[in-house]
Amino acid sequence: SVMKYNKAIYIAVFVILCTFWGNTQVLPQVPQKIFYVSPSGNDNNPGTIHKTLASFQGAKEAVLAYKKDHPNTSIKVYFRAGKYYNKESVIFHARDGGTKAAPIEYAAYPNETPLIIGGKKLNLKWEVYKNGIYKANTPKGLVFESLYVNDQEQVLARYPNYDPSIRIFNGTAADCISPNKVMEWDDPKDGYFHVIHKSLWGGFHYKITGKDDKGKLSMEGGWQNNRPENGLHPELRFVENIFEELDTINEWYLDREKNTLYYKPDNKLDIYNANIEVAYLDNFIQLKGSHENPVKYLTFSGFHFNRSTRTFMECKEVLLRSDWTIFRGGSILFEGSENCQIKNCEFSQIGSNAIFINSYNRNVLIQTCHIHDIGASAICLVGDTSAVYNPKFIPYGPPVSNEELDLTAGPKNKLYPSHCVINNNLIHDFGTIEKQVSGVEISIAAYITISQNSIYDCPRSGINISEGAFGGHIIEFNDVFNTVLETGDHGSFNSWGRDRFWMASNEKTEERVENNRATILLDILASTIIRNNRLRCDHGWDIDLDDGSSYYHIYNNLCLANGIKLREGYYRRVENNICINNSIHPHVWLKNNHDIVRGNIFGSQLYPIKINDWGQQFDYNWYISSNDLINAQSFGIDLHGYSGDPLFKDIPNGDYSVEKQSELFNMGWKNFSMTNFGVQDSDLKKIAKQPIFPKIEASNITQINTFSYFGGELKNIETDGEVSATGMHTKTGVIILKRPTLGYASFYQLIAGDVILKVNHETVENIDFFKAQNKLFATEGIVKSITIWRDQKEMVLKEHPW
Repeated sequence: SVMKYNKAIYIAVFVILCTFWGNTQVLPQVPQKIFYVSPSGNDNNPGTIHKTLASFQGAKEAVLAYKKDHPNTSIKVYFRAGKYYNKESVIFHARDGGTKAAPIEYAAYPNETPLIIGGKKLNLKWEVYKNGIYKANTPKGLVFESLYVNDQEQVLARYPNYDPSIRIFNGTAADCISPNKVMEWDDPKDGYFHVIHKSLWGGFHYKITGKDDKGKLSMEGGWQNNRPENGLHPELRFVENIFEELDTINEWYLDREKNTLYYKPDNKLDIYNANIEVAYLDNFIQLKGSHENPVKYLTFSGFHFNRSTRTFMECKEVLLRSDWTIFRGGSILFEGSENCQIKNCEFSQIGSNAIFINSYNRNVLIQTCHIHDIGASAICLVGDTSAVYNPKFIPYGPPVSNEELDLTAGPKNKLYPSHCVINNNLIHDFGTIEKQVSGVEISIAAYITISQNSIYDCPRSGINISEGAFGGHIIEFNDVFNTVLETGDHGSFNSWGRDRFWMASNEKTEERVENNRATILLDILASTIIRNNRLRCDHGWDIDLDDGSSYYHIYNNLCLANGIKLREGYYRRVENNICINNSIHPHVWLKNNHDIVRGNIFGSQLYPIKINDWGQQFDYNWYISSNDLINAQSFGIDLHGYSGDPLFKDIPNGDYSVEKQSELFNMGWKNFSMTNFGVQDSDLKKIAKQPIFPKIEASNITQINTFSYFGGELKNIETDGEVSATGMHTKTGVIILKRPTLGYASFYQLIAGDVILKVNHETVENIDFFKAQNKLFATEGIVKSITIWRDQKEMVLKEHPW
């Protein structure tokens, strides 16, 4: 028994030694210093668990001091639960970062949530004013435009009143700046006028600076949109921050000169004991490094960043060749960083962009965050325009001329985000103020991965790529729906491709490419891949490749509403996608575009507009309706197409994969997962919305109603697709399908795709105009001028010089 006992001891010791040896070899122990922070702490404390620090700034300074003597020690800073009122932005420079061997992490203490607030609490003495309104004095000089009562944001006094059930601006009024309305106001200075673009391409914002005695406002602003040519929407508009409009519960107004806050609470609110807070910071954290000396290996995890100021009047910088202007800022700003991360954080009640990744950044990770109630975009990755050859900033202005065209391929420098990952986030209810926004915005960036995010409830796109510079992105396993809710002519995914080769005129683009085909890809390093996503856009397209978007591979996507739009571009491959009750929308394709559309399931007819070249291959697609297949074959495409019931497995539960016995497999169909769309984090997945899964509808061929006129074919503008393809903002005018050539019509240089707006200054509403005047071109000199819409602008064709 003694021998057995000793043997057991020897074995136990041997196991312990082996385990120790294995651990020291495989998992070496890294020294780590831990600091602690709490709202009740003091920045003069050492930062122990019992003597905590008090702020981000204090923690940053303690870490920097410790690093000087311990450069190889990893550091973790735990923040205990509670509210941290930031007095100023916390700026991290290169010296504040870590290394790969000794990273630095600022984190929530386990199972606690520190709330980082960009504002302050007000201790007010309320008194009754009138009409249910209370007033209180505020600290002298404190200006704020966001007010929170018991953590709920209140409504800045506005006209019309806020109505959450109204989709656009939560309420609009055509008369909001009419002279009669303006005369009701004593002094509207510092009020705001908000309005949607006339073509529904985003919005504009103006600050009111005064009024005259006739009720006309003076204003500044309108720089938030880079497509001002069509002007302001006459009806979709509202005003706010005007004292006389404080007329309903939960509205408020600050008299900045008298430092007096006016507020009309709900009758149920105990205003004397209510918690009153305001936002006055636009930024919580900035990483401010450079390409030569970046901030490295910093992680922020577990925080709730809450409340920052609105920055829509700072949104001034024109993005490269884009409809956008942008404010390069957000509640967290990355600039000059490498291998930095934001994980498991929440962002809410943010007036600006939530996260902005600006200029040089590499390997940034944004993961498992909940981003909601955001005034502008959720996440922006935007490079410096100096990184691009031949930058242009007016999308439909003068293009890059042949003389100035630089044929150097790729980026000009490294001042752009690259190899960043946006993964597993829940993003919704952004663009609450600004309307030219996106859940994830990419411009002048390369190799960005956007994966497994749920993005919904927003005024414009869920994911947007502003141009081809520099491509290589992977968009996969996202769930994007309820998008383009307040605007139009856009998609759940949207892109533009107004790169060096591109011109608004298709003919000029084709000429340039014919002379040197390499120009197409000068700005693009690699193909952008869109795969395995579920998308639904009921007010645009599920996938919208607009204005020259080139070099895309789109496959294994489930499109639930409005299919895939491909405007002019090159080298797009679209295959193995499912378009429920919809299909492909080819618009104004270019010659020799080399597009491939193959092996998709289409639930409706095709919607081509001005197509003279059907690409490298348009074949082997499956149409649920045989009539839709016949219609496609009438264009000379899909000669090997199929039609019939695809045998979807479980439509009510969103499973549109096909049964094993489906004939789709004969054409090479490959099922793809229907369960991996969107956020996968268990906590976020529990609260994430799901899109509506549509039933299969019967497809009806839309008849094109045309009118033959002097050897040409005319038709009314009837669809949103035609509005988009022409760049119009209304369904007014007559589009030319085939150029009129008989009589004196041949003297005018009309071409297919032109929209006739006026003849002899008389407005042309529809083809009834030409039906009623069937001799316009029969006699010399009757038509003096024709106003048309071409290449996204209005122009006048004069009569031929006789």
